[in-house]
Amino acid sequence: MKALVPTTFAYTCFLSATVALGPLASDMYLPAFPQLERFFSASVGEIQWTLSIYLFGIAFFQLFYGPFTDRFGRKSVLLFGLVVFIGASSACFFATSIEQMTIFRFIQSFGISASVVVPRAMVRDLYERDQAAKQLSRMGSIMGFAPAIAPVLGGYIVIFYCWQGIFLCLAVIAVAISLVVLIFVEDSLKHKDLTALRPAMIWKNYYELLTHAEFMGYALTAALCFSGMFAFISGSSFVLINVFDVSTEHFGYYFGLVVIGFILGTLLGPRMTYAFGLRSSLRFGVMLSASGGIIMLFFALVSFHHPLAIALPMFLYNMGVGVVMPQCQAGAMAPFPEKAGAAAALTGFVILGFSAVVGLIVAELYDGTQMPMVGTICVMGMGSFIFFMMTGHRAEAAETR
Repeated sequence: MKALVPTTFAYTCFLSATVALGPLASDMYLPAFPQLERFFSASVGEIQWTLSIYLFGIAFFQLFYGPFTDRFGRKSVLLFGLVVFIGASSACFFATSIEQMTIFRFIQSFGISASVVVPRAMVRDLYERDQAAKQLSRMGSIMGFAPAIAPVLGGYIVIFYCWQGIFLCLAVIAVAISLVVLIFVEDSLKHKDLTALRPAMIWKNYYELLTHAEFMGYALTAALCFSGMFAFISGSSFVLINVFDVSTEHFGYYFGLVVIGFILGTLLGPRMTYAFGLRSSLRFGVMLSASGGIIMLFFALVSFHHPLAIALPMFLYNMGVGVVMPQCQAGAMAPFPEKAGAAAALTGFVILGFSAVVGLIVAELYDGTQMPMVGTICVMGMGSFIFFMMTGHRAEAAETR
């Protein structure tokens, strides 16, 4: 069989589909939250834990996959993770209690972490910084269609079958991706780091990353911006379905509108980076997100009670996220070609770990209104803008000296 060529659109689609499996596993079952609440006789907070534990797991396990993929290569580690994900998704299908579901979701996160870390490390293997940013943006544009249609598909699965069908669908998709990896993909890592798994080396690599100002500036900007998006992911089903009386099958259309904003941002980001530079495009992205959060809070304060009062400002916010995320990931990994796996893993840990905490806060503060979610989104958007303006200008000044 002829292997996929990295410079082709088919290779980009493969990378996109692999990374998209993670968002699919979080977004497809969002419309099922109210049904899960009834099925397991669980609270809103307990249902939210199945999402946050999944994100916590991805954040945590990435730290292990980073050194492992630098030591053993990209392909074998990715296949291992996909097999674990398939098994955990099948176990979720048979869950009979909220405790079982939470445990299986944690195991699921262990598997899916490979598809989060490895494709980004492969991009760093194959492309330089600006090309990597463009490739990550292209991947974001393509994979953005998955979370756009995931809640719609999940909503109809819930209506015509039940919530269990969602996890069966995820397992089937993961099997298909595994076959592509096994048959058509070559390992992109040419020189394996034989010292990558030594505890001293792991600590040295992560310590160097954590104390690198440029790396942390990009990672924390992305974490703040993405946390607002995750606050929406965490609270949107309860807010739109319970507060704004959106039907389960129609929830996905509002969610899809928001995801389209992300897709547009990923299309806009590389063009802005090419024309004006990486930091100028990031500045524009965080401004979009901050503006979306402020507008959403304004609509809530003036009691504009319509689903579009959430969806339209979130569309703007997510356009900013689409600009910010690929550029920040590429910028964070660029100085570390020799430890791309560790850099990709730690970037994901910072972004997803912070976002998981924010998601739990939104769930705990949920009071039957949209205000906890809206307020959190606004704070995260403004926070990303303020933080980037503080760190970005400093980095620019350092570069000009």
